[in-house]
Order: sequence, then structure tokens, then C-alpha cells
Amino acid sequence: MKAFWTRAEEEAKENAYGLLCPDRKALDGARNLYPRLYPRIREILEQIGASGLITLPSEKDFKGPLGPFLEKYLQGATLEAKERVALFRLAWDMTLSGFGARQELYERFFFGDPVRMYQTLYQVYDKEPYKERIRAFLKGSLEVFAEVQA
Repeated sequence: MKAFWTRAEEEAKENAYGLLCPDRKALDGARNLYPRLYPRIREILEQIGASGLITLPSEKDFKGPLGPFLEKYLQGATLEAKERVALFRLAWDMTLSGFGARQELYERFFFGDPVRMYQTLYQVYDKEPYKERIRAFLKGSLEVFAEVQA
């Protein structure tokens, strides 16, 4: 996504009205890729967090009789138990909460119907350089094949 952003800025051009417009190809690439990346990011967080996302103690638990055990057994290598639980709560909110589920739908469909977005990207993309590379490759392959047959 950072590469798309960089290209959109570096390849920006002025339009007929004197406004600087980001590179359309970079924006189209980003808006087609990100809706597929976000659900994967969410899934990776779910896998890493595992049951730790579900069994989160509350502040009341830390203040109760189990508090010393929670402080001891929920600490991380670089985080105190409460900091680690706060981090897991943030991951839970992004992955398993009602907000997280709605956010995934939002990210999937914010730019519009994915099929139409792919279709638009295909239509505006200059395919000729790639077609020419394939033609050159096939021509070279046919020449090699003719030599082998001779």
C-alpha cells in the first residue's frame, strides 16, 4: 500500500483545470488490493491471538483475589499483564467484536462492487506492453521450435 501511495504522489499530473491529480493506476491498484488484504490481516490477528482474544480478564478481575496471579501469568516478555490485556482487547475489538465484523464489511465494499472494480481496472490498464512481450516470446519460441524440427 505504501508503494501505491508513493507512486500516486510521484506520478501525479496536473489536469486541465490546473489541479494536481494522483496517478490513477496506483489508486486503482490500491483500491482493488486493500479490500482483499484487510480480511486477511484480521484473520492473521485471530490466529495469533487464538483463545487469548476470548479469555480476557476485566479490571475488576485484576483488583480481585486473582489479581496477583493475573499479573504473573498474563505478563509478556516486554509487557506488563494489564498492557498485554489492553493490546489483546484492541485485537479483539478489531477481529471478533460487532465493530470488527462491520469494519470488515466496510473495508470490503467501501470502494464499490468488487467485480466492477476489477473490471474497471482491467479496462483502464494498458495491456499492450505485456501483449508485445508475449508475442516476442512466442515468436522466439517458434523460431527455436523450427530450428529443432529442421
